[in-house]
Amino acid sequence: MPADSFSTDADIIHRAYEDRIRDLFKIFAEAVQTGEPEREAVVRFQRALNTARRVREAAMEAAKPPA
Repeated sequence: MPADSFSTDADIIHRAYEDRIRDLFKIFAEAVQTGEPEREAVVRFQRALNTARRVREAAMEAAKPPA
């Protein structure tokens, strides 16, 4: 694996993470707009954000070249 492939993998992971956060925000905004209690929507949004962050960090760790 070329040395710069991690950089490429990292870029892809970060772009996918950005896309996921955009999607989560849209879902959150739609829930609030359609009358879902805001507190419930916030809790679900926070849970999803935390999961997305954990997955991003796990993916970044897995993409590192072996030592």
